Order: sequence, then C-alpha cells, then structure tokens
Amino acid sequence: MTGEGIRRIATLFAAVLAAGAFVACGDSSSTATDAPVKEAGSDPSRESETDSDSQEGGSATPPQEGGSSAAAKSVDTAPLEVSGGGAEQYRVEGGDNSIQEFGEEGDEGELEEAAAVLHDYLVARAEEDWPAACDVLAGTVTDQLETLASRSDALDGQGCAKILEALTPPLPAAVRRESTIVDAGSLRHEGERAFLIFRGAGGDVYAIVMEQESGSWKVGALATTPIS
Repeated sequence: MTGEGIRRIATLFAAVLAAGAFVACGDSSSTATDAPVKEAGSDPSRESETDSDSQEGGSATPPQEGGSSAAAKSVDTAPLEVSGGGAEQYRVEGGDNSIQEFGEEGDEGELEEAAAVLHDYLVARAEEDWPAACDVLAGTVTDQLETLASRSDALDGQGCAKILEALTPPLPAAVRRESTIVDAGSLRHEGERAFLIFRGAGGDVYAIVMEQESGSWKVGALATTPIS
C-alpha cells in the first residue's frame, strides 16, 4: 500500500501489537490497557473507568498461559447498518483525505459484504470470542500475530485465538455494545486491498483496512483509526 493514510494505519497496527507484547512478555510495569488506542465506537468519557468494569461482576482475570476464554461473553451488540453514500461524505476540507481518495468506490454488494465481516470481528472482539475473531482476520494479520508471539515462550506456536486473547486489551463492560456500532458508508478498494469507512458510536468516523482472500473480504488490521 502507498499514501499517508495507509502509513497511519500501519503505525496504529504496530502500536497495538507493541502494547500487547509488553503483556505477553510479562512486563509488570506496562499493561495492554496503557496503549493509547481509540476503539471504534468507544465513549471517551468512559475510558477512565476502573478495571473492575472490565469483567461482568468481578475483577479482571488475565488469560491462562497458552489458554483461551472458557466461553464467549454474552454482549448486547448493536445491529449492523449500511447507509452507503460513498467516501465523498467523509471528506475533510483542508485535511488528509488519502483514505477517502484511495482507489475506487466499491459497489453496494461489496460494501455490504465487507461491512458484515467487520461487524462480525467487532462483535467477536466484544464477546471475547477469539476463534470467531481469527476466522475473519486476514492472513497478513495472523502471520504478524504469530511472528510477534514467537518472541514469547508462553505464546510461541499457540495459534491465532490464544495469541489474540493474550495481546488484546479487555473492553470495559460499559463500552462493549458501543464498540460494535457500525454504519458503513464507503469501501474504497484497489486490487485486493481496501479501506472500509464507517460511523461508530456518537457518529465518529473510522476506517479500517480490509483485504480480499479467495474472493472474500477479511479484516486487515486489529484496530480501526479515526479519520475525522
């Protein structure tokens, strides 16, 4: 990929992985929640809530070494919306519009397909259903996760789901539903790469990399990035 917007995505992705690496390697001075990553649909006014909100009815429990969640959390998720309308509506006058201008506008069917895949990922993320999250991640993402995990004796060779669980900051209970809000408006694609642009909670606009594998869209990054 080329362009400032793509470099911004790559930088954010690297930051998420780097934050997770501190947890995987057992650095008690840093935690995954220290990473300055804005989740799609999150409410900034709630970001300062205590760790006690990260579990339903108790204190947060870190994943067991090499293990995974016993069961997915039951989360009241938001329904997917696909309003469409194209990237023009997201242009920022005088700002960086490299994502909005990337490639060409996808058709309605492509937008709906990509949006459904992203929504599935965000729901799996909110429910901490790591196998389901891995199912919709692009191979480039899972490869990077495995490369990062190879630096940790506890995670090396554990597979996507267990690695993703260990490296992903928990969502506070108060924002889990908000994190699944997606109103998709544009899919800008070039070849097998694309940016899906959508509105999350509060109408904030985000973009995320999508990649096409065997004719199907996959999520190409662990986190979204705000573009307005």
